[in-house]
Amino acid sequence: MSDSISTSSAPKPVGSYPHARRVGNLLFLSGVGPRVAGSGNGDSVVPGLEISTEGEVLKFDFEAQVHAVFANVKAVLEASGSSWEELVDVTVFLVDMSRDFEAFNRIYAEYFAHLGKNRPCRTTVEINCLPTPIAIELKCTATVQ
Repeated sequence: MSDSISTSSAPKPVGSYPHARRVGNLLFLSGVGPRVAGSGNGDSVVPGLEISTEGEVLKFDFEAQVHAVFANVKAVLEASGSSWEELVDVTVFLVDMSRDFEAFNRIYAEYFAHLGKNRPCRTTVEINCLPTPIAIELKCTATVQ
C-alpha cells in the first residue's frame, strides 16, 4: 500500500508525478528543484535567475537556488508528515560540478550541522541539464513515523 502526496507549499511538478510517495514508513520524494511555489505559470520563477526574452541568462545566483531547493524539500517533507531530521538519503544533481560544488557543499553543511552523526547519506552527480532552467535538483528518501 502506498500514498501519493502533493502539496501547494512546493512548486508544481513539471511532469505527471506526485511530490512524494509514502510506502510503509519510507517516503520517496520526486526530484525537487528551486522554483518558487505559486509564482505563476507552472511555478516558473527561479530565485536569483533572470532570463531575457531571447533566452539569455542575465542574472544567476546559485546560492539562492540552493536555499530555495532546501525550502522546497522541507515543504514536501512536512506536507508528508516527515521532517528534515528524518532524511536518510539525498541525491544531488548539479549542472556544473566545477562551478557549484564548493558552494553547495558549504551550504549543505550548514543545513545539516545540527544532525551531527545522523546526517543523511548523500550522492552528488553532474548532469548535462534539467527540464527547467535550474542548476540544482534533489532526490530524497526519508522516514515517516
